[in-house]
Order: sequence, then C-alpha cells, then structure tokens
Amino acid sequence: MNTGDRDASLHALFMEMRQRNSGFTLIELLVVIAIIAILASMLLPALSKAKERANAAKCMSQLRQLGYAMRMYGDDENGWLPQANGTVYWTNSAPLPWMRPLLSYYQTTNVLRCPDYSQHYSKSPFSYFLGNRAVWMTTAAAGPLKLDRVTLASQYILSGDTNWAFEPEDADPDNYTQDTLFSFVPPAHMNRVNILFADGHVTAYKKFMPGEMTFSFTKPGVAFDDPPTAF
Repeated sequence: MNTGDRDASLHALFMEMRQRNSGFTLIELLVVIAIIAILASMLLPALSKAKERANAAKCMSQLRQLGYAMRMYGDDENGWLPQANGTVYWTNSAPLPWMRPLLSYYQTTNVLRCPDYSQHYSKSPFSYFLGNRAVWMTTAAAGPLKLDRVTLASQYILSGDTNWAFEPEDADPDNYTQDTLFSFVPPAHMNRVNILFADGHVTAYKKFMPGEMTFSFTKPGVAFDDPPTAF
C-alpha cells in the first residue's frame, strides 16, 4: 500500500470514529433524560419555596404601606379610622367600604391583594381585614376604630392576612365576629399569617401568641375568644 492509499484509509477511519462518537446512543440519551428529571424534581420544590418567601415578603411590604395609610388617615381625622360595615363592595357609596377612604394614602389598589392568600380565597382582590374586635366587644356593635384608644400599639392587631372565606368582592373585611387570622390553619406563607400591629410593624405567625399580641385596646394577651370582661 503506497503512502497515498494509507493516508486515505487513515482519514476514512478517523472520520468513521468521529461520526460514531459525535452522537448519543439510545441508552446514553435515556440516562441524560433521567438525570435531568432528577435534577428538576430536586429544584422545583426549592423554587416553589423561594417564590412563596418572595410573596410573603411582598405581602409584608403591602401591609406596612396599609399601616402608613391608616396612620396618616387617622392623623387627619382626629385618630379615627373608617368604619367596617359587613359585606360592602368597592363601588358602594353608602356605606363606603373601609378601604376606600384610605385610597389617597396608599395610592394603588394593588396594595390590597396578597398574591398567595388571594389565590387561595377565590382570587379576591381584597386580602386584608380591619382589626376592630375590641370595638365589637366593648360596645356590642359595629363602629369606627379610634387609634388613640390603643395603649398597646406594639401588640394590638390592627390588620393582617384575611384567612377567612369572605365573599370575593367584599372590600370591607373585618374581624368583628370572626377570627380572620387563626380560625383555620394558615394555607400560605409557609403556614403563617402576616399581622400588622398598631405601631406599624409586621410579623408572621402560625398561631396566637399571648405574649406578643392582643385583641384588646388596653390589656395584653387577650385572645379573640376571650369573654367581654377580658377586654
């Protein structure tokens, strides 16, 4: 075999080996697919938790904005907040839903919708309640909340995630007669509810903590189901 023929043979063999090694066999392809599936199954829960944490943080930020709006409105109205009246739609004019008079202070209704709790409760655009249980328990009637009456601002539950199945279009959620926080296991925010306290801070909780919160204007540790004398 002359040099030219030998070189041609070697080139043909090299090209054959290159073609043979340039692709996956069926078994190799299945192995790669299996590895990708395993990695995806490991990553998806982590991504889901990351999204839930991000939504919980966004919810906290919105509650702080709502707290600022309440405080500014109260400053302009001698300490009074709007009255909650039961099931009231956003477009209602008599009475107004409690969220409407605050609109100029929080600017956009997007603040009123928690991404996770809205999804769980019929995609309601109104995810937060007005915390006026003490009004009901001390007067036996619905009524406006006067911020000046709150002596335990760092513990008084002013608002929070509405963990209750109100009518989806109800823009007037309250906690007069229903514990909108802890009647049910929280279905979002890693099984927590975000709570806005009267001093403006927001914290997430799994259950009622008597050492850190109260439904009373003046007494610490008062739970939702405590008798009127406790308030």
